[in-house]
Amino acid sequence: MHRPPFCPNPNCKLHQYQAAAKARHFWILSGCYYTKVSGRVQRFTCTHCGTGFSERTVSIDYYCKKNLDYREIHRASVEGESVSSIARNLGCKVDSIVNRQERLGRNCIAMQARLLATHHLSEDLSADGFESFDRSQYFPNNINTLIGTGSQFLYAYTHATIRRKGRMTKAQKAKRAVYDELFKPPPAALRTAFSRLMESIDPIWDKKEHPNLVLKTDEHPAYPSAIRRVAALKQAQADKSFQHQQYSSKLARGLHNPLFPVNYYDRELRKDIAAYHRESTCFTRNVANGLERFNLYIVWHNYEKPYRIVSKKEKPCSHAEKAGIKADAIMLEKSRLYRDRAFLSHQKLNDEAKKIWLRGHPTPLKEKAEYCQGFSRIGEKQGSGN
Repeated sequence: MHRPPFCPNPNCKLHQYQAAAKARHFWILSGCYYTKVSGRVQRFTCTHCGTGFSERTVSIDYYCKKNLDYREIHRASVEGESVSSIARNLGCKVDSIVNRQERLGRNCIAMQARLLATHHLSEDLSADGFESFDRSQYFPNNINTLIGTGSQFLYAYTHATIRRKGRMTKAQKAKRAVYDELFKPPPAALRTAFSRLMESIDPIWDKKEHPNLVLKTDEHPAYPSAIRRVAALKQAQADKSFQHQQYSSKLARGLHNPLFPVNYYDRELRKDIAAYHRESTCFTRNVANGLERFNLYIVWHNYEKPYRIVSKKEKPCSHAEKAGIKADAIMLEKSRLYRDRAFLSHQKLNDEAKKIWLRGHPTPLKEKAEYCQGFSRIGEKQGSGN
């Protein structure tokens, strides 16, 4: 039996880790029950609010009816396997894999947020838009990424659905006009999404440690105006502590290219995520699901993948360690990733991360809002009342 780390009721004062740790023995045993999935499960009752809960309530497998290997799902998801391939290998339905990716995606969002909360930026940044599509090529998307120039660590990203552009036949233009009547992306979606990305810089920028920050991008015309929308960066530009440098995207994509970090990350995304392969049948059919898988990739790239493999004798550091995040903190978060359930009420997320957590990005042509598991939201009932 594991000691409950906190009361799962969001309205209880012992819901936060620190308060529960001070209270020490805040629960009493309330019997147990048996399941085919996990055998004997201990039940508890919070002595403060009276909420009943079990060991499974704080587990990533809360409400699951089958045990699946999260580590294997994570590995396969970031190494080019499709959802149907993972389901075949693990002997389960596709819906079960999608469900586990949703759970693991929330844990990855929480892990990234907790590790960045105490991190101080010590390198310049590079930003770019990775373009793919959702549901159909008539609905392109733009995933704006913010990458450390020295570490290739991904700090933040935003998603925007944009209108199809480029050369089209008359038939394709007519089809796009029909789709425009059914679903039209918001105006200036790319500029707005890039502004949201820029808002994530100020919380991690320690001006004492890194007084002069440089942001490198290509020559996209929307970027300068998007940056000026962010008050903190506009002020930093005025006092010359923040500089935006633009370079041609036609430069050779080698190591000496100023935009190498984002070019490298774009290549890795195209290679490692099945939905982003060129001319693939594994395209993203649901925006919320696709963004959850993207968060799986962020954690794998930032904290698992070696920064550089120089010698087989030495264990190479990760991109996160290269960025300055402590190895002990990373190991602690890794130990919780496939085991503990992340609560939204415990996280300090920016607007974009919270929107992804709550599956708030709509899928084009889908009339209903995305289903979000009730226990993943703030204020929803956790456990049972007595």
